[in-house]
Amino acid sequence: MPKATYLLMSLLLTAFLSTHSLWAQKQRIRVETDLGVELINALEVQNASEFLKDSLADPYLYRTTRLMRISYEFFAPFRQHPAVTRTHWMTEKIGTGVYLLPLFYEGFPRPRRHTPVSPEILQAIHPQADSAARLVDEYMLLVSAFYRDAGFARFQKQYQYVYTQALAQVERNLPPARFIPTMEAYYGARKTAYRLIINPFFKANWGMAWEVTTASGRVANQIAAPLGEQSVPSNRVMDAGFDNPEQIRNLSVHEFGHTFVNPLTALPAIAPTLAAHKNLFQPIPGQGQYSDWETSFNEHLVRAGEVRIALALGLPKVAQQLRTENANWMYLPFFEKQLTRYEANRKRYPTLASFLPDLIAELPTIPR
Repeated sequence: MPKATYLLMSLLLTAFLSTHSLWAQKQRIRVETDLGVELINALEVQNASEFLKDSLADPYLYRTTRLMRISYEFFAPFRQHPAVTRTHWMTEKIGTGVYLLPLFYEGFPRPRRHTPVSPEILQAIHPQADSAARLVDEYMLLVSAFYRDAGFARFQKQYQYVYTQALAQVERNLPPARFIPTMEAYYGARKTAYRLIINPFFKANWGMAWEVTTASGRVANQIAAPLGEQSVPSNRVMDAGFDNPEQIRNLSVHEFGHTFVNPLTALPAIAPTLAAHKNLFQPIPGQGQYSDWETSFNEHLVRAGEVRIALALGLPKVAQQLRTENANWMYLPFFEKQLTRYEANRKRYPTLASFLPDLIAELPTIPR
């Protein structure tokens, strides 16, 4: 990074941290469980048996789905429950976005919607927003019935020690306190709260994030499965798989980064302009889940942001490691170059939102 650019970034970040020190002190990542997310996971696992390979067919997948298998076997007698069937239908519509639906509800196991479901989620469920919202409400009632019929409270009680262990592993490995103010300074935006919701009983190395607007403001939610192998000798969970500070830091920057980027690219003023460049889409080797241009754009921008935020946190080795790990993302150098331009002109671009139209305007210059 050029010395002048680095100095400017440092001055901007210092000013932000100084001006908003009280805010920064209040902004901590809340590590939590979420009953709604846990219920959706139990239902989704019943529809995802293809991940439960035996130790000979796929040794690594076997070692990283040990807790998922516990959930699968516990609730297998309820595989034909209407909630499982409806979960399959919902997943066909919105994929793993089904995990996001409980975030708009409270009071599980008797859920009530506390804020409208995001329009882009509703649109994927049904072309009529009112009909889509009604379908989600009906689905939540089925989820509630599953809680009762499948004896989910008994599962929670039996495996409470796993939740306790996973929460402790994440808590002691959270990013440094300066992470949130640094990230907010970089993107030029704030959240009311940051939630890291553990999801122990799913396959490892999976996570997603979404911003939910509540009465008190915008809340960034990250859902995280185990970060690696789990240890379950003699049917007793000894390691829930979350004890990895580097993974937690990187996942936090990445997933929380999506809560800053994705809402911007979905804006009516931005989305059509971005879609006009869909001819730039190229599949990422080994990353088949990113199958459209808008998703690819968001991923490129968030991953480039990870690199730049690592530098802002004084972690140049981590930044270089991220570049190496993301070498298959062919447009990453372009996005990092654009973010460097953003950093050098923060007086003109106080927020990522103000810079995004100019970044999109530069897309035709991508070397191909």
